[in-house]
Amino acid sequence: MIANNRRLSQKSLIRTFLLIVAISGTVLFSGISINLNNDKQAQAQEQQQQQQAGQTKLNKLWETPTDLKNPESVAYAPKQNVLLVSNVNGKPDQKDQNGFISKVSPSNGSVIQLNWITGLNAPKGIAISNDNSKLYVSDITDLVEIDITSGKIIKRFNAPGSAFLNDVVADNRGNIYVSDTITNTIYKLDTNFGNSTPSLQIWSQSPQLNGPNGLYIDNNKNKLIVVSLGPLSKPGGGVEVIDIKNKTISSLGKAGTTSPFGGLDGIVSDATKTHYYVTDNPAGKVYDVNADGTGYVTLIDLHTKGAADLGFIPGQSTIIIPLMQNNKLVAYKLVQ
Repeated sequence: MIANNRRLSQKSLIRTFLLIVAISGTVLFSGISINLNNDKQAQAQEQQQQQQAGQTKLNKLWETPTDLKNPESVAYAPKQNVLLVSNVNGKPDQKDQNGFISKVSPSNGSVIQLNWITGLNAPKGIAISNDNSKLYVSDITDLVEIDITSGKIIKRFNAPGSAFLNDVVADNRGNIYVSDTITNTIYKLDTNFGNSTPSLQIWSQSPQLNGPNGLYIDNNKNKLIVVSLGPLSKPGGGVEVIDIKNKTISSLGKAGTTSPFGGLDGIVSDATKTHYYVTDNPAGKVYDVNADGTGYVTLIDLHTKGAADLGFIPGQSTIIIPLMQNNKLVAYKLVQ
């Protein structure tokens, strides 16, 4: 009887052990299954995010006739509901007085007034003041101030030591910033001087800017976003971020991996300020860049060189791109 009980106990222990092993195996297998499911979910989410990044669709709205002459920059004037376009009309560094500003309809691309402002040399970047009353235009070594209502030139501000002024941007306090691509310089026109006369002064100068071209002010973050052309002889630059308060410069993401690298020209932001739209001039492309530097995609391939300083109409989700070599503008509407 005792021997039988011992045998039963041994059998019970064996069964219990096997049961524990079975349960442990089930739990382990379940854990593996859970991990595999989690991995699959993570992969699915990543694929979904990648798909969403490329889901922005475009509808071509219009293009202008080829009456423009090397259009370099376009800006939307909301008060007048008109597009203002700079025309180099010749060599970009030649003071020949051939340059001019045009008015174009944002609704259909018709040219309202080809020679609205004349007597400029090689106008490039343009920006409208925060009160929508003035237009600022870079013109090789000068920043030109124009009254939009009268269509007359008010002042010319010389940029000391400049060689090739390029893009222009205005902040929400009325200050104007201008890039000089050749001297790796950002100039600033401080308009908040009261009764004293403002002047254009060097604000930031560094080789790290690498041929600064397009400018965008993120007023919420107090940052100046700079897209760089690189050397004129061999274009190739990335996206730099300048802290307006302390003027420190940092790169947005990793150039060529999570942010674009090339002959970058113009930059604008979408209405949410979470995406930048950046042109690559020699590549003829428009990139959709995450504002946090985590990635970018090609939004538009124009299949032509010369995509310059683009404009954006937030209320209409419309991108307007100057094609310098094709002498026209082309407009696309973003459809999410």
